[in-house]
Amino acid sequence: MKQSFEDLVQMIKKNREKCPWSKEQEIEQHVHELISEANEVLEAVNNKDNKNLKEELGDILFDTLFMCIIAEEKGMFKITEVIDNTKQKMIRRKPWVFGDEKIETKEDAVRRWKEIKQEEKNDKKSK
Repeated sequence: MKQSFEDLVQMIKKNREKCPWSKEQEIEQHVHELISEANEVLEAVNNKDNKNLKEELGDILFDTLFMCIIAEEKGMFKITEVIDNTKQKMIRRKPWVFGDEKIETKEDAVRRWKEIKQEEKNDKKSK
């Protein structure tokens, strides 16, 4: 999987470098592409179209990484920071998966997720 991911990132960088349309894209523009693809994912799910779902999820992955590459070029952040932040967030928000906390039901999981998310928001506001 690591090699496939790295190959995809390199393909997207090459696309950014060599495609005139891609060269001119900025995050503010490209976010609309991402939203469009998310709507296509929703349509594929609603239609139970697994073949199309696979394709549309690939498009979302491509667009997300494309936006990360633009951000990296602008000095905003690196792809690895996005990945690390996501991993850290999941570890924080799911202590019953990645820690010692015990929960019994899916309702408990949702409730606990929301509590932790709210605590994080409150901490950000107080800083």
